[in-house]
Amino acid sequence: MKKVLFHSLTIPPDQVSTGKLVADIASKFKDNNIDIEILASTPQYRFDSDDFAEEGLTKVSRNTYVSLYNGVKITHLSSSKRSFSRTKRIMQWVSYHKKSLVYLVKNRKNFDTIFIFSYPPTMNLIAIFTKKILRKNTIYSVWELYPEIADKLNELNFNFLHRIFKWIDNYCLKNIDYVVANSDQLKKFLIENRNIQKDKIKVIYHFANEPEVLKCKKISKNIMYAGNLGTPQNIESFIDTFSKSRKNYKLTIFGSGSQYEKICERSSPHVEVNSYVSREKLVYLTREIPYALVSLSSKITVEGFPGKTFDYLKMNKILIGYSHPESSLAKFIDKFQLGINIDPNDQDIDIKLNKLEDDSFLKQIYSNISEMNNHFANVDLVVKQYMELI
Repeated sequence: MKKVLFHSLTIPPDQVSTGKLVADIASKFKDNNIDIEILASTPQYRFDSDDFAEEGLTKVSRNTYVSLYNGVKITHLSSSKRSFSRTKRIMQWVSYHKKSLVYLVKNRKNFDTIFIFSYPPTMNLIAIFTKKILRKNTIYSVWELYPEIADKLNELNFNFLHRIFKWIDNYCLKNIDYVVANSDQLKKFLIENRNIQKDKIKVIYHFANEPEVLKCKKISKNIMYAGNLGTPQNIESFIDTFSKSRKNYKLTIFGSGSQYEKICERSSPHVEVNSYVSREKLVYLTREIPYALVSLSSKITVEGFPGKTFDYLKMNKILIGYSHPESSLAKFIDKFQLGINIDPNDQDIDIKLNKLEDDSFLKQIYSNISEMNNHFANVDLVVKQYMELI
């Protein structure tokens, strides 16, 4: 029997979409009689260590907790709450990597294959270690491409850091067994700009393994956003563009992040800002909202794809993308006709919003959302693609 380890930063009980995606893939591996465990951090977003026991975590040593997710064992390495300070966050990554390397060495005989999921971007160092030092079959899922994102968002201030990180990342991608990209556009970029071998890259889209929510009974002029409120999400820019609309839509935001306070300052009769809520509560609070905003900095094209997109679709929300027209997100929305995408450089947002007044267009979108949920982004189909890599 294959022995597989999934290595991620976030995992349930943290309600982070990518963390839950990892856990759901792992649980399906177990259903298919694959010996699977998960290595992750303790919850970083919502909990204090005093509450871990209430969330199902059991302390087994000074820096280690364990829990179960649908029968899959999770080992949680102790970590502090997520910081929105760049320096503190990097130090968190360093601490987590040190602990994970110790764990991987001690438990190297307990797994044959390791799947590594790319946030934080320094997970490429772990992938190099498991492949070159531990000699394990290593699959690396690139969900955010660094240093390109950091460079475009001016998070790398020195060219030599950019060059060093890119060299490390390329060394990783060229030496591991498989690279998982989350869009066709990212695969093309890796081939053309990073010279990664074509047949080494597998495109597997995200999904949301949540119960499907009934669509709104009627279409109203209400838009929701739920998730991270950081620089890559570009929410402040959308609010500025949104404020120029003459359509009288209302935007309701739920989330947290480095830009939360600044976004709160932009509250108005048409923009309501709320702190993070659980998905269960979110579903209830947004049950009468037909549209969901998926926003990305206009500087990001293929380097990132919001995992929240598929959760919105499971909630039967019509997508309003706010991203560069050549982004993977915009291409995805347009290809499968799941809503509209607004170019952040467009001067008149209402030209795109006018399309949402076409009843036949909206009817077709709902039909496409159903097709997406039942077939293309189906958890069993996605898991089958991951299983083929071992």
